[in-house]
Amino acid sequence: MASGSENSTYVDALIELGNRPGKGWWTEYRDRVRPSLLDLAELEDGAAEVVCYEPFFVPGLLQTESYASVIHRQGYTRADESEHRLAVEFRLARQRILQGERPPRVHAIVHEAALHPSYGNRGVMREQLVRLIELSRLPHVTIQVLPFDGPVPFGTSFTTLLPPVKRLGTVVVAHVERTLHLGEAEDLARYTDLFARLQDAALPSMDVSVPPEGHLARDSLGLIQRLLYPLL
Repeated sequence: MASGSENSTYVDALIELGNRPGKGWWTEYRDRVRPSLLDLAELEDGAAEVVCYEPFFVPGLLQTESYASVIHRQGYTRADESEHRLAVEFRLARQRILQGERPPRVHAIVHEAALHPSYGNRGVMREQLVRLIELSRLPHVTIQVLPFDGPVPFGTSFTTLLPPVKRLGTVVVAHVERTLHLGEAEDLARYTDLFARLQDAALPSMDVSVPPEGHLARDSLGLIQRLLYPLL
């Protein structure tokens, strides 16, 4: 049972959420991108913590422009050139939260399948792998790789966005036809548990501050470097 102070914080957060104008940089894209993307950008903007799992692609917040462009062009929906450029522009604009004054803590688990040069040419994947290494230098970004020889991966990507009051968090589950936004306590608990199990199964997180001899044990950085070497 929540304490009185916890309930008071929760109520205050609800009031603050209700008083938010709902306006931000994303509003300039209203009527130009899908409402689900606008909702995602707003949730990211208010998040203190973002945790995500991707079995097939590099997460959107970590993508390079070239990689994002290839992914969108190979998407299941048809789009003209202007729609394509707009989608990539919006995805890159979302990444500004990583460099803000109070960036959220980001913890991404990416399956090894997403890191092989299957999208675009070798240069696209080389740039993307280098980008992951660069982002891992940020103190608020944690990246882990779930290897092929690990347990059978969960097949659906999801992102949990947690504001300062975690009870107000939202799980965004991507599906081909529509995106689910789950906010019930049992949803948050279920996906928090799932992420914890994926975290335990994944390789240790990337830490570029560790000297090469410190990577004798298999870890996420070593795997990415091994994939990067043939692309140099």
